[in-house]
Amino acid sequence: MSAQPPRKETSDLSAHAGRLSFDPVRGALGLSVAMGMGRFFYTPALPLMVAALHWSSAPGAWIATLNYVGYFIGTLVIARGWVQPNRFVYRLSLVVSTIGLAAVALTPNLIWQGSIRTIAGFASGLIFVCVTQRIPANSRRPRDGGISYGGVGLGILVSGTIVLVAGGFADWRQLWLICAAVSAVFSLIAWNWPIPARIAVHTPAQAAHPSEPTDRSPTQSTDRTGAATPFETSRRRAMAFLSTGYFFQGGGYIIIGTYLVVLAEPVFGGTAAASTWMIAGIATAVSPLTWSAVAARIGTVKALTVCYSLQVFGALLAVFGETPIVLIIAAALFGFTFIGAVMMTIGVGTQMGVANASAKLTSWYSIGQIIGPAIVAAALSDRIALAFIASAIALAVAMALTLIGVIAGNINR
Repeated sequence: MSAQPPRKETSDLSAHAGRLSFDPVRGALGLSVAMGMGRFFYTPALPLMVAALHWSSAPGAWIATLNYVGYFIGTLVIARGWVQPNRFVYRLSLVVSTIGLAAVALTPNLIWQGSIRTIAGFASGLIFVCVTQRIPANSRRPRDGGISYGGVGLGILVSGTIVLVAGGFADWRQLWLICAAVSAVFSLIAWNWPIPARIAVHTPAQAAHPSEPTDRSPTQSTDRTGAATPFETSRRRAMAFLSTGYFFQGGGYIIIGTYLVVLAEPVFGGTAAASTWMIAGIATAVSPLTWSAVAARIGTVKALTVCYSLQVFGALLAVFGETPIVLIIAAALFGFTFIGAVMMTIGVGTQMGVANASAKLTSWYSIGQIIGPAIVAAALSDRIALAFIASAIALAVAMALTLIGVIAGNINR
C-alpha cells in the first residue's frame, strides 16, 4: 500500500511530461492557423479568384493590404497593452481566423472581402503574438522552439497543397471552405497551447517603462534619481536598432513573397502560385530547426549574417527567374530564410528582457509589410526586376541594423 502514492506521483509526472512534449506541436498548429492559412492562403488562391471573378490586379492588392493592416493592428494592441495575450484572446482568435476563412466564400463583394480579410489579419496578429511570446516558457528542449515556428511553413505547405490538389475540381469558394475545415481541425489541436488565463497588470512605474522586465531591481534600470542606467539605455538603443531592422525585413521579404508568383506564372502556368508556395512552405517548415541548430553552434550574430545573406542572394537570384530551377531555388531560399530571421530576431528581443518583445517587433514588421508592396506598386509595378533589387537593398539594410542591435544588446549565443 505504501508503494501506491509514489506510483500515482510518477504517473502524474509522466502525464505532465507527455503534455509538455506535445506543446511544441500545439504551438506549431496555432501558427499554421494564424499564418500559413489565416494569412497566406490568399496567395495561392488569388489567381483562381482573379480568373473566376474577372478582377483586375487592383482589388486583390487592396484586399491583401487590408489584411496586412489588420495584422498590424492585432500586434499593436498587444504591444501597447490595450489587449492582453491571454488564453481567452488566443482561443477566440483561433475561432475568428477559422470562421474568416469560410466567410470569404460567402460573396465576392469587395467590401465584404476587404472587411473579412482585415478581421482575419487582426486575428492572425493576435495568435502570432500569443504563441511566439510563450515559446520560450513552453520549450523544454532546444528543438522545441524550432518545432513551433515550423508551423508557419506547415501552414504554407498545406495552403499550397489544397490549391494544387483541389484546384482542378473545386471552385474558389470550395477551396476556401476546404481550408476553413483544415483550420478547424488544427485549431482543436492547438486549443490547449499553454498560455495564462490572466496576464499580470503592470504597475504605474512599469507602465511608464513598458520595455522593462517585471523582476528588475531599481539599480538595474534606473538610478536613485530615476534616470536610466547605462544598462537600460543600452537596451533601449539595441531595441531601436532591432525594431528598425525588423521594419526593413518586413518590407523586403514581403516584396519577394508578393512578386515571386508573378515571375513564376510564365514558367509554371496556372499552378504557379500553388507550386512556388509549396516549395516555399517545405523550406519554411524545416527552417526553424535548422537555424536553431546553426545559432546554437556558431552564435546568433553569425547565424543572422548567414541567414540574411542567403535572403539577399535569393532576392537577386529571382531577377534572373526565367527557368524552373532558378525559381525553385529562389522560392526555397525565400521560405528557408524569412522565418529564420523572424525567429532569431524575436528571440533576441525576448533575451534582452523587453516586455511584449514579440508584439513590439512584429508591429514594426507589419508596417514594413504594408509600406514595401505599396512603394513597389506605385513606382515599380511594371519593373519586376527592380522590385527584387529594391527588396535586396531593404534586406541588406535590415541585416546591418539587426546585427548592430544584437551586438548592442550583448546577445552572445
